[in-house]
Amino acid sequence: MLAPRKKLWSTPTSCIEAASRFINLQPNDVFYDVGCGDGRVIIHIASRLSRRSRGDNEYDQKTENEGKSNEQSRIRMVGIEIDPDRAREAMNNVEAAYVEKRIPDFVDIEIRCANALEVEDYREATVAFLYLVPRGLKMIKPLLLSGANQSKDVQKNAMLRVVTYMAGFQDETAIAMERCKVDHQEGAAWPIYLYHFGRL
Repeated sequence: MLAPRKKLWSTPTSCIEAASRFINLQPNDVFYDVGCGDGRVIIHIASRLSRRSRGDNEYDQKTENEGKSNEQSRIRMVGIEIDPDRAREAMNNVEAAYVEKRIPDFVDIEIRCANALEVEDYREATVAFLYLVPRGLKMIKPLLLSGANQSKDVQKNAMLRVVTYMAGFQDETAIAMERCKVDHQEGAAWPIYLYHFGRL
């Protein structure tokens, strides 16, 4: 078990807001949410992105190279969920968010029903969000870091930004930490951590 499934608490909005500030998605980022549940983290962070996130200083200005520029400045988001029902729910929620135009058109979202330990393309990730138990963090860390720089789409020596909620990496020092209030537990404030990892 990677995620806290005994009693399923969805990631609170306060935590997602903090994660969004921590990672600060940029053009060409590839964001992975491992254990994405109903897709709320991906949808919320995507909905907070503006046209400036594409690197378009003058978005409305028509140029001959507009199509090429737009393609180069897209943001990809991938949600991994092992539970078929939750993965289906996430797909439906993402589709609805696109229909309602809550997600910008330069953001591409993919939801996969898969075992996170069997995913083979973490090397593409520049950002990851993890709401996992300590054992899950220990198991997923080498997968996130292995094979980095082998993807032509990831800048050489790029920094991997990882945000974890509730639990942190036991053998790493976070560069930032914030406590988030949660609605389901009055007075509680749970931690969210930001880590930077150099590519291997």
